[in-house]
Amino acid sequence: MVTSMKDDTTLLQSYARSRSESDFAELVRRHVNLVYSCALRQVNGDVHLARDVAQLVFIDLARKANALANQRVLAGWLFTSTRFAASKLVRGEERRRRRELEAESMQAITRSDSTASLNWEQVRPVLDDALAELNERDREAILLRYLEGRDFTQVGAKLSLSDNAARMRVDRAIDKLRALLARRGVTSSAAALSFALSSQAVIAAPVELVTTITGAALATSSVTAATLTFMSLTKLQIAIAAAVVVTGSGAYLVQQKTNDALRAELAAGRTSRPDLVQLQDKNRQLIKAAGEADALRVNDAELERLRKEAAAVRVRMDAAASESGTSPAPASRLIEDPRALKELNRGPMLIHPATPVYPVKMAAAGIAGGVTVQMVIDAKGNVVSAKVLNSSRPEFDEAAIMAVVQWKFDPGQENGRKVNVRATQLIKFDPKDGVSMPSPDWF
Repeated sequence: MVTSMKDDTTLLQSYARSRSESDFAELVRRHVNLVYSCALRQVNGDVHLARDVAQLVFIDLARKANALANQRVLAGWLFTSTRFAASKLVRGEERRRRRELEAESMQAITRSDSTASLNWEQVRPVLDDALAELNERDREAILLRYLEGRDFTQVGAKLSLSDNAARMRVDRAIDKLRALLARRGVTSSAAALSFALSSQAVIAAPVELVTTITGAALATSSVTAATLTFMSLTKLQIAIAAAVVVTGSGAYLVQQKTNDALRAELAAGRTSRPDLVQLQDKNRQLIKAAGEADALRVNDAELERLRKEAAAVRVRMDAAASESGTSPAPASRLIEDPRALKELNRGPMLIHPATPVYPVKMAAAGIAGGVTVQMVIDAKGNVVSAKVLNSSRPEFDEAAIMAVVQWKFDPGQENGRKVNVRATQLIKFDPKDGVSMPSPDWF
């Protein structure tokens, strides 16, 4: 099906369900002019900041796709989200950059039309604040008619109104907007305001912005999900993950069931070791940071900082454990007596694979690589731990681990009994052939 024939709700639901890049790209294409134009007004004509705001808004849309899948009019959410994103981004910069590129952002209103006498330079700074004061139904009517350029038939279809009712709704909304602008010292006729909105309110975004935003939003959505998973670990999970980083063997992803077992084993030790109070406080600070992560643009440098911070916590915990005469259980002992493949009568069979996502930056640069992952498959067929044994480039490690821990197996058997198994898998990344996983003997 051609994505351009789908409505916004269908596209958003499709992306939320299957992460279809083509569906999300179509959403960006449809609404980027609205978001970019609103952002440009909010940042006083700074095209660079406007691009950043537009990118942040669509990253937020990708991250919240599930929650927004039933949004009746997506334009309303995009408008509000753009205002919030722009407000954050220009804080501290607005005064210094107020007049940059402003002359290039707006065109003079055509004077040939006697009704088009409204000075856009007066309207531009206060338009979004006035729009925000309208009720949702009136604001949606104006956004659809003027900022998205829809005719009254299309406006009526979006708002479940007839063509004539849609026209009346827009006319009433214009009158209300005109009154709100008048309070801000901008007086005009309804005709002049309509003309100004039609000719000045929407500025075409740069051609390449759709591609840039789509790639950044999809990539950031994936990285953010992985980062929030890391940051939302319990105190004990953070210590386990940090132990893996310290050993230099890659990132372990340990499931909750295994952590519960280890937590019970160490419970008594934690309550009797007051020297770990400061370390526990540090872990609580890391968990608190998860609540702030939604407002951050997480990047590789931030991930590296978190890993180093977790590593430092683990080192101090190990030192404290040594002083108290106890030793935390290493991650390799979390699964009781995992078997080697050669000991089995029947190896594990992969029944639910998950293909790793090719890192966007590596794919764009045409860089190939490979990662060998060692995993432990429990007697229920779940991958309960995974680590990188060998890697050509560290940029591929996270994608490989994130895929492997989602795999589901028909467990390996020894003498007819399902057992825990340790196995390895090579994952290849190639810009021409994509991601491949040469089948080992035990598949």
